[in-house]
Amino acid sequence: MEGTPRTVGTQNSVYLTQTYTYEAKTTILSRASSAAGLRIALVDNIFHPQGGGQPSDRGWVDGIPASPVRDPDSGWVHLDLVPGSEEDLPRFSEGDVVTAAIDAEQRRLFAALHTAGHLVDALIRPFGVRHVGSNHFPGQARVEYELDGAEVDKEQMADSLREGVIKAIGQGLPISSGACDGRRTITIEGLATEFCGGTHVPDLSCLTDVSIRSVKIKSGRLKVGYEAAHAALT
Repeated sequence: MEGTPRTVGTQNSVYLTQTYTYEAKTTILSRASSAAGLRIALVDNIFHPQGGGQPSDRGWVDGIPASPVRDPDSGWVHLDLVPGSEEDLPRFSEGDVVTAAIDAEQRRLFAALHTAGHLVDALIRPFGVRHVGSNHFPGQARVEYELDGAEVDKEQMADSLREGVIKAIGQGLPISSGACDGRRTITIEGLATEFCGGTHVPDLSCLTDVSIRSVKIKSGRLKVGYEAAHAALT
């Protein structure tokens, strides 16, 4: 099968509801050649594709490295496979049962960073600034705002954010998902609800080492950098 993958049936976006599902035995929905080697779609997709400031999951399908990419037409997540040799390609066909797996440690880190970004954003909103972007990548995580005339004391904001983070994590506020106008939402109980298609921890007690790395203002834009990690699983 060449060209655009032929999609048949329905895809289950497992990653949206099961952050800690790292492996799934599932069925191939579609198969097509691609520049990377092979592109497939799975019935049960555990891979988060890059988007909303969150990086793509790293993973494998039957041991072959796989990179997720969202199809703009169907909205489904397809996987570009990079086999070690052309001999690996024929054994993947529509209807085949395969095992998909993702890097578990990386998934937990990405979920922690994304949730921490929502927490920091929720604590910044009362300052009267307008959110314009987020980056939840390790080592460069930040949230950005247009000041729109608001006057912000950087030191005061940094102190307020640090106190707010400690309090919210200490309370272990729950994280829940919902929907509004057909779009997925993420809610930190008692703080904020935002549209989001990323992976998240179930409550703030799962976060550790959350810190405000920097608060910068330049050319009418506020940039707040932060760090976070996932607490050890019990």
